[in-house]
Order: sequence, then structure tokens, then C-alpha cells
Amino acid sequence: MNWILGGAERSFAELMALRPNLAADVAAFTELLWQAPGIDPVTLELCRLRVAQLHGAQAALAERRPEAHLAGLAEERIARLADYGSDPAFSTGERACLELSELFVMDPSAIDDATFAAVRDALGEAGTVALLEALAVFDGFSRAQVMLDAAPAALRCA
Repeated sequence: MNWILGGAERSFAELMALRPNLAADVAAFTELLWQAPGIDPVTLELCRLRVAQLHGAQAALAERRPEAHLAGLAEERIARLADYGSDPAFSTGERACLELSELFVMDPSAIDDATFAAVRDALGEAGTVALLEALAVFDGFSRAQVMLDAAPAALRCA
């Protein structure tokens, strides 16, 4: 149960609304992440969800980005996300991005030149920077959702 707003169950959006001046800017910035050149929405969504898995951020795990859904990301692949390293349903490029995502969350000092090279090969330099920006947002807000005990939002893509 949430310890803000009298303990009532609240979505992250409802909790962010307590800071309306900041919430609008955060929402606008987050939307820009999904327009970044060099990284497709399926890969970006897989990385977002992997970060949420690692943090146990249930609200973030329940959400789906419409861009990824429209690009063909199926729930079956999402269900197999924890096994991305050995599952043939994930491409070499997706694996590289997911590995970087894991290290970003778990141990940034373990990110080496080979990890970056694999992501750069998959996304190019602009895409690599875009992914790092997105990971910073995904990581920070997944942590915040856990700390605030945010409830999943009512809306999801089908």
C-alpha cells in the first residue's frame, strides 16, 4: 500500500501529478525518448521492461508502449524476456541492448568496451546515446515507482 495520499493505491501518474510542473516536463521528455533515431520501439520497450523486471517495478511492468505494440512486440516475447541471452526469439542487437540495460542497473562499472561496441554495432552512435538516455530515465523511474509503491495504471495496450 502506498504511504502517500492517505495510503490509497495510486498509479505513478497520479503520484507524479502531485508535482504538476515537473510531471508535464517529465512526460514530454519521456515521449521524446520514443522518437529517437537509431533505436526501434521494440528494442526500446524490451529494455524498458527488462529494467522494470530487475527492479521489481510492477507498475512499469504492467505498462505497454503503443509504439512497440504497433511495431509487433507480442506478449509471448515479453514473457520470455528474462531468458533473452539464450532465447533465439531475441536478435543479436536486442541481446546487446538488453545486456547493456542489465549492467546499467546492476553494475555500471562492469560495462566494458565490448559491451558498448556491440550496442554501437546494433544501433549506431546516435542510437547508443539514445539508449543510454532512455536507460537513465527507465532506471530512475522504475526505482521511484518501487519506492512509492505505485500501482499499475488502468490502461494497457492490447
